Amino acid sequence: MSEPNDEDIYANNYHHFQNSLAVLSQGAEAQCQAMGYSNVAWEIKDEIMSNGYAVLNTVDAQLSEQQKDRIIRLLENVADIPDAVISVPNSKEAHVQAMSDPCWVPLRAQAKQLISILGAETDRVNAILKRL
Repeated sequence: MSEPNDEDIYANNYHHFQNSLAVLSQGAEAQCQAMGYSNVAWEIKDEIMSNGYAVLNTVDAQLSEQQKDRIIRLLENVADIPDAVISVPNSKEAHVQAMSDPCWVPLRAQAKQLISILGAETDRVNAILKRL
């Protein structure tokens, strides 16, 4: 097996970011189910942040300045989620309540818009991943 090249690394990072965006774009109950009702808010925040910065810092990033700007804006907004929403007891009810906090509403909308804005890049990356 050959060493992954920059394009492969980028495609992998991008794929993980897209998965994170998909979860972020869902409603509270669907988010909790997707994350197995375990540290939901913390996991979503962590995955969006780490995967988003991984995409932005990858050498082969094929994103336009507008796309990069939108990702950065989302990351900044996710970073501002209050600690009280992130640090909740590890119970199903607490997670659903935390994910129902109004701070998630604009983030869900941003994630949906970003998924749309990145549609062509998602198709390109999926084609790369199919050949791997």
